[in-house]
Amino acid sequence: MATEQYILLSISAGVMEEAGKDPLPYASVEVANNKGKDSSTKDRVSYGSPVLKCKLVQESNGLPNIALARRLAQADLYGQVVTFIGTFELQKLKGAAQMTFTIHDAEFEAL
Repeated sequence: MATEQYILLSISAGVMEEAGKDPLPYASVEVANNKGKDSSTKDRVSYGSPVLKCKLVQESNGLPNIALARRLAQADLYGQVVTFIGTFELQKLKGAAQMTFTIHDAEFEAL
């Protein structure tokens, strides 16, 4: 397991329901690195952190972790640094190999 610290920007979780289809659970967070990164060139300024969208997944069964999303929301952690516990994976997204971080749990103190 890996641990990463990110600033929590948003939480999205629930169950999508469409007529004639099975209910589809989902859980994810949008986060930003807690340290800015300078990627500027000679004539251009670029400083900050890209926003990342990470899935919240229960490690035991691979299903979306809606309970973790609720815990994060109830702790009122918007804009706070949270230590997330998860796994890094190399996945093909839109034809390109990209590193993803799937979150299984989080360590935080409620405000």
